[in-house]
Amino acid sequence: MSSINLKQIKAKISMIEFHVKSIQSDIDGRHFDNWNGEASQIWKEIFREISAMEDSERTEALELIREQWMDYLKHFASI
Repeated sequence: MSSINLKQIKAKISMIEFHVKSIQSDIDGRHFDNWNGEASQIWKEIFREISAMEDSERTEALELIREQWMDYLKHFASI
């Protein structure tokens, strides 16, 4: 995988992790919609980048995001 693509995806995953922590610490839920909307947009960007990759790069990128994506779905997909 191109090191630039990998670094961009890793940076976006860090942003996702920040947003998830922010959502989880938002006890009264006042900012949930904003944090979740921003996180959803970042995921869209990540998957758009991954879909433009060659097959071998795509597989590597999907493995890179697997844990965070599954965690995000587990906590927020049903909301």
